[in-house]
Amino acid sequence: MKQTVSVAAMAVLGGAVALGIGCKKKPAETAPAAVAPVTEAPAPVEEAPAEVQEMALNFSRVYFEFDQATLNAASKAALDSNAEIMKKKTDIKVEIQGHADERGTTDYNLALGTRRAQAVRDYLVAQGIAPSRLTVVSYGEERPLVQGHSETAWSQNRRAEFRITWGDAGNVQGTVP
Repeated sequence: MKQTVSVAAMAVLGGAVALGIGCKKKPAETAPAAVAPVTEAPAPVEEAPAEVQEMALNFSRVYFEFDQATLNAASKAALDSNAEIMKKKTDIKVEIQGHADERGTTDYNLALGTRRAQAVRDYLVAQGIAPSRLTVVSYGEERPLVQGHSETAWSQNRRAEFRITWGDAGNVQGTVP
């Protein structure tokens, strides 16, 4: 029995050959031999000086009222104490992290967190701390301290926290868990 191949079938077959369809695959390249990792002793972690540890305790958190970025008397007292420590330890820098509770839009809460962190920064600058030693970041509602949908939870999430760095290696001591 004689089989005939149509012109259309030949065109499809010719196109497939031109595209390399149906050809034997190129063998996969082999990965280079694994290199044994170099094992180095981890760098020793420098313990925070007593002043930095004291700062971390004093800078534990600053809380705010609903929809406010105003520092109360207790917050100012804690910040006064830390400003004195920062004046003595000039290699200490502080990142001030502003937070908000879950109410409000994401954009609004980020802006509110910035205003809260900025209020803390402005207060410390007024106490004689160089602005170059202070940075501000807002996390808005993204990093709640307490989960929940109550005034108790919200009041703890309206806060500023601190990340303290010192020394040439940028060692960190902070209030953020």
